[in-house]
Amino acid sequence: MPKTNPQAGKNIRGLAIKRRIKAICAFASAGFFLLFPFFLVKISQSFLQWISPSILSQPPPSNSVPSLSLIFYVVFIIIGLVLLANGIFWWKRANRADQGAKGEEDTAQEIAQLEQEGWHVEYGMRLSNKLGDADIVCISPQSKAYVIDVKSHKGEITTDGTQLYRRMGKITYPFEKNFLDQAMKQALQVRKQKDLSFVTPIVAFSDARVSVPPGKLKNVYVVEKSRLVSLLKSLG
Repeated sequence: MPKTNPQAGKNIRGLAIKRRIKAICAFASAGFFLLFPFFLVKISQSFLQWISPSILSQPPPSNSVPSLSLIFYVVFIIIGLVLLANGIFWWKRANRADQGAKGEEDTAQEIAQLEQEGWHVEYGMRLSNKLGDADIVCISPQSKAYVIDVKSHKGEITTDGTQLYRRMGKITYPFEKNFLDQAMKQALQVRKQKDLSFVTPIVAFSDARVSVPPGKLKNVYVVEKSRLVSLLKSLG
C-alpha cells in the first residue's frame, strides 16, 4: 500500500489543532467561572469565621438584600455556560477539520500511483482572494492541470442538475456551500497563480457515494474517491 503524502491534509490538521486549543481554553475558563463563586463564598466564610466568629452569629439586618448572593451566582454560572457552549462549538469544528484532513490523506493515498507515472502533485496550495487553499493540484505528463477539492461528507451525493445535495437515508439535504462554484473559483485562481492556460476543477468525495451523471456539472467534474484516478487518466 502506498504511503500517504506527508503534506496531504497538513494545513487542515494545523487548523484542527488551533480549534482544539480554543476549545480547551474555553473549557478551562468555563470551569473557572462555574467554580469560582462557590470557592469565593467558602473562602469568605472561613475568613470571617477566623477574624470574628461573632459576626456570623449576628442575624442579618432587616433591610439586607439576600438576592444579591443569588445574582452573584447566576451571573458567574451564565458566563460559565456560555464559555462551555463556545468550547463545544470549537471542539466540534476541530473534529470536522480532522475529518477533512483524513479525507485529503485518503485521497492522496488513492492517487499516489499517479506520481509514479510522471504526474506532478501538490497538496495544500495557498490561494489568494480569500480562497483558502487548494487541497490537491496535479499536472499530467501531457501538461494538463487539475485542481481537486476534497470533501469528506458521508452519505450519497445527488444533483438536480444545478447544485449538489447529500442524501442520508430517506432525507436529502442541501450543502452549506456551493461546492461547484467554490471549485471553479479555485481553478481560476490556480490558473492565475501558476500562469497556466487552463485548470480543470474537480470535486472529489472521499467518503460518500456519488450518484451524479458522468461528465461535467456546471463545468466541474464530481467524482467519488475510488473513481478519481480513472477520471484523471481518461482526461489526460
